[in-house]
Amino acid sequence: MSSSAGQVSVVTPGAIAPNPKNPRLYFNDERLDQLRTSLQEVGVLVPLIVYEDPAAAGEFVLMDGERRWRCALDLGFDAVPVNVIPPPSSVDNLLRMFNIHSVREEWSLIAIALSLRELIAMTGEDREGRLAEETGLTRSTVRRAKRLLSLPASELRLIQEEAHLDRNEQVHREDLYLEVERAASVLRTALPEIAETYSKPEIVRQFVRKREEGSLNAVTDFRDVGKLAKAASEELVDKPRLVLAARRLIEDISATPPDVYEEVAAHAVEQSELARRIELLTDSLEGYQQRGALTTTLRRQLRRLREQIDQLLGTSRSG
Repeated sequence: MSSSAGQVSVVTPGAIAPNPKNPRLYFNDERLDQLRTSLQEVGVLVPLIVYEDPAAAGEFVLMDGERRWRCALDLGFDAVPVNVIPPPSSVDNLLRMFNIHSVREEWSLIAIALSLRELIAMTGEDREGRLAEETGLTRSTVRRAKRLLSLPASELRLIQEEAHLDRNEQVHREDLYLEVERAASVLRTALPEIAETYSKPEIVRQFVRKREEGSLNAVTDFRDVGKLAKAASEELVDKPRLVLAARRLIEDISATPPDVYEEVAAHAVEQSELARRIELLTDSLEGYQQRGALTTTLRRQLRRLREQIDQLLGTSRSG
């Protein structure tokens, strides 16, 4: 049936098409089942928001309510309530979809990323601040989405294929790829020798394989790659040793970032951090030389510290 803009009416679900610009591209199966049960009991109480398809009289395109529409189709409803609005332009359609849903349950990041990619292509605008303003997303979400878009298309497809699953059933999770993308970037930056040998997509694929084959305890394990990079940038460990460790981390799927970091750089990084704390302590102690008598507690702790330092220096092979 046809309907005028602004009119609340009822239409058959079969006369409605999903909005191709909907950032919520993936729908959790379990939650759809729960909604079907609810609609069987009470029907569709909240009208769908649609606009009439300019290319097909009597046909409509969804702006809001796709889960209700999907369930109504599955349940064989003859009609659903709709609120008809004027047809938007292509850009307005996409932006409106963002803004309609931005106050709802959070979409999957992959859905946001793919829709942002389309918006950037349509408008030429890729600044984080402007994209956040236009879509109603936070700058952090825009930034994370753009990082996903830097991944190879083959990896994005793996995320998409599992986006409808519950989080604990997903292997190729978005947070995994955010950690992997960061780890691959910092490793190639800190060790040019690695960048010359392995492309970023190659490192990403190898790191993801660790998750696929069950080598990781948690996706946050990849944060230890950043600690390896820190050891390289601060020259805390011999560069050849770090390069060999990085190669093993990339090529050996069973090698985990925490294990490699602990083996190669943990001790050196800990000593570097301790040296910084001692420097701060030394600066503080210098200020006490002109401030009179020390308390009994401070004297006792300073003597204890001196004894510990004498022991360390006495047993240290490096002198």
